[in-house]
Amino acid sequence: MRPKLFRLYTLVLLFSAAILYGTTYQQFRFLDLRYPGGASDAVYYVQMSKSHFDIDAHHRYRWLTPTLAGFSRPVIENALQDDELAVKLSFYVVNFAFSLGTCIALFALLQAMDFSIPLSLLGVCAFASSRVTVLVTATPLVDAAYFCAIAALLYLSVARKYWPLALLLPARVLCKETVLPFLLLPMLTDMRKFRAYWVALPVSIAIFMINRRIIDGLHPSNASNLLETIREHLGDVPQHVGELLTLAGIHDLQNGFSFLLLLAAIGAWLNARHRCYVIPHVVLATIPIGLGYALLSGNLGRMFFAAFPVVIAYALVSIDHVARTCGQGNSAR
Repeated sequence: MRPKLFRLYTLVLLFSAAILYGTTYQQFRFLDLRYPGGASDAVYYVQMSKSHFDIDAHHRYRWLTPTLAGFSRPVIENALQDDELAVKLSFYVVNFAFSLGTCIALFALLQAMDFSIPLSLLGVCAFASSRVTVLVTATPLVDAAYFCAIAALLYLSVARKYWPLALLLPARVLCKETVLPFLLLPMLTDMRKFRAYWVALPVSIAIFMINRRIIDGLHPSNASNLLETIREHLGDVPQHVGELLTLAGIHDLQNGFSFLLLLAAIGAWLNARHRCYVIPHVVLATIPIGLGYALLSGNLGRMFFAAFPVVIAYALVSIDHVARTCGQGNSAR
């Protein structure tokens, strides 16, 4: 790595770590594992980190984060002599690392889309200070790895780093099953002409299926299979659409973005009018995926947050436009 690039990404790493630690520590410090509030899934992942996979829930297939937390917990327990704190800290360390990776990948993605260094850092700040990021980083959940997989996939696609993308594609399916549609996004780039991608894609799907078969074989369960789960959720979509059209639904949808969602809508309009930046189709496609998941699950805000790269990018377009029209363009671009 060139010295200038090394210094830049050292800055990004330290900046991201500072923001993440500042926003997430309070949630981590006062989290009660017995009553995790809106993060009830955490109960399953804590059990899995202790090698208890015999749970009747689809969570049991998402073993990557709980397993990493389980590996680190003995060392932490020896240092702290506090079992509950060791469980929380083990997940915090693992999720913090994934969220830090997301920040770095998001910065690189924004740079690849020609945003300036200050604007790209502002985009990182928007991600790291989000309520959803705080929740998934400081709570025993698996979404931090999922968001990291999305950001890395989009960066490698936009930057045309096809070999690393193909090699890392199979590992992404171990994060969370919701990453599957994102594996198809490279088809919107020149990677669809890259042979290694057409090898990596079926290998990834095969690993996904084998993973589920192994878990089911070792720990039989009465839980619904993936297709049955999707079919069940499809029946709830009309209800969720109705909820989305209410003030409460809109408030839930913007949960992870707050007023950035409004800035993003304005930025999309400004970009369509002035062509300030080129937002690649592979990045834009995260909107229908995120919205589709939101309507399927009913957990509108947390599921729609999968579209964070494009929402943050369009919000930055608004900020950049205002800065330039106010005569402050030299500091923004």
